Amino acid sequence: MLLVTSADEYLGFCVTSHLSQFESLRNHLRILYHKTKDEPNSTLVANFSRKGIDVRPVDYMHPNDLSKAFHKVDQMILTVGSHPDRVKHCRHLCRVAIRSGIRSIIFLSHIGAHSKNHESLNDYGLIEDYLVEQQQICEEQDMDRGRSFNWTILRLDWIQQYFHLWACQIESRKSIGLPLAHDTKICPVDISDVCHVVASLVTNQEGSLLSDVHDVHASQSYTLTGPEAITSKELIDMISHATRFKQIKYQMMRPMDTVFYLKSLSHNIWYDERIKKEKSRIYFDSLDNGHMYRLNAFTVPNDVHVQRFLDYFDWVSKTSGSFPVEDTRLLLTHKEPSSIQDFFLENANSFKPR
Repeated sequence: MLLVTSADEYLGFCVTSHLSQFESLRNHLRILYHKTKDEPNSTLVANFSRKGIDVRPVDYMHPNDLSKAFHKVDQMILTVGSHPDRVKHCRHLCRVAIRSGIRSIIFLSHIGAHSKNHESLNDYGLIEDYLVEQQQICEEQDMDRGRSFNWTILRLDWIQQYFHLWACQIESRKSIGLPLAHDTKICPVDISDVCHVVASLVTNQEGSLLSDVHDVHASQSYTLTGPEAITSKELIDMISHATRFKQIKYQMMRPMDTVFYLKSLSHNIWYDERIKKEKSRIYFDSLDNGHMYRLNAFTVPNDVHVQRFLDYFDWVSKTSGSFPVEDTRLLLTHKEPSSIQDFFLENANSFKPR
C-alpha cells in the first residue's frame, strides 16, 4: 500500500491525481487529508473516494488516526501542508510510519531548504534532518535485526503551474509583477515532471506498485528543476509568444505588493469563477486523463503559501540558487522535462489580456 499525505493540498492532490490515471494502482492507494471541525469532508478528495482510492480524514497529531492510516502501508509520499504546525505534523507522521514498519519515505522538499534566513524554506530542512536522524537511530537499534527504512528527498524548484495565480494580473493589467530583479534567473519545474519522477520511484516499468524504493535511490537527495533558467525579460517574451500579445510588461514589485495581490484574489470575481469551475471539474474528473491537474490554479494561497513564495524569491535573489540540474532528466522515464514556454503555450488563453 502507498500512502500520500496532505492530498487536500496542491502537491498531494497533484501526485494522487497523477497516480490515479493507472487504474490498477487505485486499490493500492491511501490518501490522507486534514480533518477539521468546520469541514468534515473535503470536496477536493471526494472524487478519489468514488474511484476506489482509500481516503482518510485524519488529525495529524492523533495517534489512533495515524496508526489506522499506516496499516499495511509500505511506502509514504510525504508532502508538507500549509498548517502552522506543519513541521510538527510531518515529524509525527514519520515517527508513526517508522514505528509501523514503513519501508521507504519519499519527501517532497524545496530548494533552499536549509536557509536559516527564510523560515518557511527552513521548515523543509528541519524535516529533512529529522528523516536522516531517524534513519540513523533505526540503523543503530536494528543492526542485528535487519535493515531500517529508506528515505529519498526530492527538492523542488518553483513550480511552473504557480504562474496560474498571476493570470488575472496579466489579463487585467497587461503586465506581470514579481519581487525579482530583471537579471535574476529562476528555473521553474513542471508539476507533471515532478509527478512523473514520483511515479518512477514507486512503480516498476509495468506500472505496478513497488514495496520499496530501489536501492539506487535510497538515502539520496535530488533537485528537480526545469530545463532552463529564465530572467523576467525572457519570461515576458515567452508569454508574449504564447498569447501573441506583444505589449505585456514586467514590473518588479515589492514583497508587500506581491502579498497584497495574492491575497486580493479572494475578492477577484474572475478568479473566483475560475476556482468554482475547477472544483466542478475536479469533482467529476474521470481520472483517466491523469494530467488534468496541471491546468488548475487550485485555490487562493493562504499566508503560509504566500510567505513561501516570498522566501523563495528572496532566496533566489540573494543566492542565485535556481539553475538547471540534470536530476529531473535522469529520473524521468521516456520523457524530456517540460519548459516554461511549453507551460505558457498550453495555457495561452488564460494569460491573454482582456
